[in-house]
Amino acid sequence: MGKKTKRLLSTNSIFLFLLSYGLALTLTAFVVTSPPLLFRGMQQIIASPSNLITDYVHIAGVGPAFLNSGLLTLSSLFLLRKHKHHFCSITVSIIMMLSGFSFFGKNIVNSAPIILGCLLYLRIHHSGRQDLLVMGLLSTCLSPIVSTIYSVPTSLITYKLLALFVGLLIGYTILPIFEFLKVHTKELNLYNMGFAAGFVGILGNFAMKRILTIKIVPHTLSFEHHETLLYFLLILFSLPLLIVLYFSKLQPIHSKIFLLDLKKILRFSLYGYFAILICLGLEVPLSGILVGAVLTFAGFSMYNFKFRYFFFPAVGILLTALFFYQDIATTNHIVILLFGSTLAPMTRKYGLLTGILSGMIFSIITRNANQLTAGINLYNCGFSGGVTVLLMDAVRLLFYKNQKIKFLCQNHYLRLIQKEKKLIAKFHITAQRLFLKIFKTRNGYS
Repeated sequence: MGKKTKRLLSTNSIFLFLLSYGLALTLTAFVVTSPPLLFRGMQQIIASPSNLITDYVHIAGVGPAFLNSGLLTLSSLFLLRKHKHHFCSITVSIIMMLSGFSFFGKNIVNSAPIILGCLLYLRIHHSGRQDLLVMGLLSTCLSPIVSTIYSVPTSLITYKLLALFVGLLIGYTILPIFEFLKVHTKELNLYNMGFAAGFVGILGNFAMKRILTIKIVPHTLSFEHHETLLYFLLILFSLPLLIVLYFSKLQPIHSKIFLLDLKKILRFSLYGYFAILICLGLEVPLSGILVGAVLTFAGFSMYNFKFRYFFFPAVGILLTALFFYQDIATTNHIVILLFGSTLAPMTRKYGLLTGILSGMIFSIITRNANQLTAGINLYNCGFSGGVTVLLMDAVRLLFYKNQKIKFLCQNHYLRLIQKEKKLIAKFHITAQRLFLKIFKTRNGYS
């Protein structure tokens, strides 16, 4: 028998990394804020409506925001561990997204009824589906519905009970809705749960305004704690980079699996640094929502979406901001830019120029979709990504009804794809030569 390959990203190592991350968030809260202020801040977070964009850093301060994120991260990890979840790269993506959105919109109270509803659904229908358990955690993107109902200023307990019931109902129904819509988007939308949650959010917005007559108001952001948030992100993305450097110097890399794990860790750090550089380059101070966007962007790099598949939708988003909205140096634009990664699977399938066009459409839809859901769907960009995919697919099918147009489009499409592949191959060869020179130089000095 051959020697068993040791995985760097094994189930236990991923769990330990995420556990350390959750504990670091929690401990950081106690370092930067005193316990009485933390307790008061958590009360303010729980009592807030939490719709987009409810920046917990602005409402309660940086310490309570870290504590809320840490508690939600740790509780999610222990829930996955209890149900014997196999921790893998996608788990890192999900937990990073979950903890990131805990800086705005999600808290330990408004997420609980939805998760309980998901667990109830899995218990009755799909007790063995590990993938649906993870998706159940993501369905907490609709937790602002729960907060908006129970935060109504009234002494009646009716609204509290109604919030609990609505949360359970959302959790029980969101997973089959997600499964149904995933088929129609053909998994070309990376943040597919946001697409499913968007439809529930539209119904929820209508019900709260027309039936419950609840007024949903927008919120402001806080830029006072830019330095604290920046240091936190720099430390978070530096540690995995040090791990890569340590293992690359420790021994020669022969195993393809081990090398793949190192690349995933390296991508996590580099994507995180890239997102931070965008914020610093555009001179936009960090806030709760930007931290969430950066963590999600870096986390989903572990899901193996390559940079070029993000770059071309990002070009389309940048062009839209430059020529239509003139808001490049704003928090809103950076958030849309980073979440444009939801179109990476579509760009991979239909080509890079399609990615630019889809990025432009995505940017326009995202800036207007919030009016439909009033911010009660935190994954608004996921909803916009799903609409973009369906819209472009519908246009493609409409043109393909004519056989001559279909043949002409397919012919030009194949030629375009071949040119793109040649361009990418040249880029890969150049990058490999550059890395070989760097490693040869390093080995020469060592």
